[in-house]
Amino acid sequence: MSSWAPTPVILQEPLPSATPIAEEEEYYSSWSLFLVCLLLVLSLWTSYYLQIKRIKLIHETLVAIFAGMLVGLVVRLAPGTMIREMLTFKHTLFFNLLLPPIILNSGYELKQESFFRNFGSILTFAFLGTIISAVGVGVLVYIYSFLGFESLELSLIECLTFGSTLSATDPVTILAIFNQYKVDPKLYTIIFGESLLNDAVSIVMYETLSQFHGTEIYVSSIFHGIGIFLLSFSVSMALGVMFGLAMSLILKHSSLSQYPGIESCLVALSAYTCYFFSNGLSMSGIVSLLFCGITLKHYAYHTMSRRTQRTTKYIFSTLAQLSENFIFIYLGLSLFTSPPAKTKVTNYFKPLFVIVTTVAVVFTRYAAVFPLSEAINFFQRHARGQRNEELPHSYQMMLFWAGLRGAVGVALAAGFKGDNAQTLRITVLVVVVLSVVTFGGTTAYMLEVLGIRTGVEDDAASDSDDE
Repeated sequence: MSSWAPTPVILQEPLPSATPIAEEEEYYSSWSLFLVCLLLVLSLWTSYYLQIKRIKLIHETLVAIFAGMLVGLVVRLAPGTMIREMLTFKHTLFFNLLLPPIILNSGYELKQESFFRNFGSILTFAFLGTIISAVGVGVLVYIYSFLGFESLELSLIECLTFGSTLSATDPVTILAIFNQYKVDPKLYTIIFGESLLNDAVSIVMYETLSQFHGTEIYVSSIFHGIGIFLLSFSVSMALGVMFGLAMSLILKHSSLSQYPGIESCLVALSAYTCYFFSNGLSMSGIVSLLFCGITLKHYAYHTMSRRTQRTTKYIFSTLAQLSENFIFIYLGLSLFTSPPAKTKVTNYFKPLFVIVTTVAVVFTRYAAVFPLSEAINFFQRHARGQRNEELPHSYQMMLFWAGLRGAVGVALAAGFKGDNAQTLRITVLVVVVLSVVTFGGTTAYMLEVLGIRTGVEDDAASDSDDE
């Protein structure tokens, strides 16, 4: 009997310690959130200062990244791991909380007339440009791996998946500068439209390639992958339009306009429900949310009460701005908080591999933009008899410069599997930060060098709400 006596004591031991663990987690999460909020305040205040002083060489996104890197370095060197773990880039947080407001606001505020006027060019860059970039980066990285440098052994599928993560462009910095300078609306629309659809295309491509991970590739696999890709994209687009039309009909055939508070909540919830439902069906939530936002603005906006029109417009834009700033802070933090603390830096950071990947990203962007631009010009000249070039050389250079990579690639990289997963994640993160700092930081200078028109007032952008 005596041998059984300690058993209840052992079972009851962990119970008293449960409360302190919860309290400790709350304590560290408070400090983590305080750091993030403080960085957001500093980022937005810097943005205000830069605008009133008309400082053009530095942009708020660069300030956000460097501030995040500085805090991330301090957290990395500090003892303890709780705060570092809480500040590490989490792809679920990114896709479920940070990305939806940006995509929804983009669809909702889209200048539809200009967007659909240049829809052919946008689709060409978003689909063919992304595929050229993804396959090009994947093949170049595979060749480097095959040569056996830095002990990297990557399969072709791993390399193509890696290429798909780095094919997602995110020119938030460039578009913000374009807004500030009032750059030619046509160039703005093409870059903006390409980045929107490009993110969705790269995500669908990544998920399609992930299904072939660890399997042998045949010729039939290519057609199978293309079929999955087209099905996912078209179904996602249809879902977004359906949700937008359903909400429009509800607003039209009800008296919700008498209750603007409820009406505003339902409009926002319909868009978010569409996003999560699409993701739940293994479709592309980004595509669904984008077309839901476009449909809501086109059909539902004019049946809303005046108060709801203003509420949705300003809430969506405010959430989008907060999310954008938070993402760049998050990227800066992740540069130091993501790598495992117990392993050596050389185990996961391969300098030569980072250089090769960066060169591959720049080269494939060049190889995508210029040939496709010439093909568009050729089509417009011969098929439509257009005398002026659709995309002059200055526009082509700016399209190339707008190919900086963003947080979507970092979030997708979180899903990497296998022995080289950590190395690939760190490489994606470093390449993204390098591209934002290099291309984003020199955009204002490039506008002057290329002689692109600025100070152009877009009549379609005027809104009676601003009066």
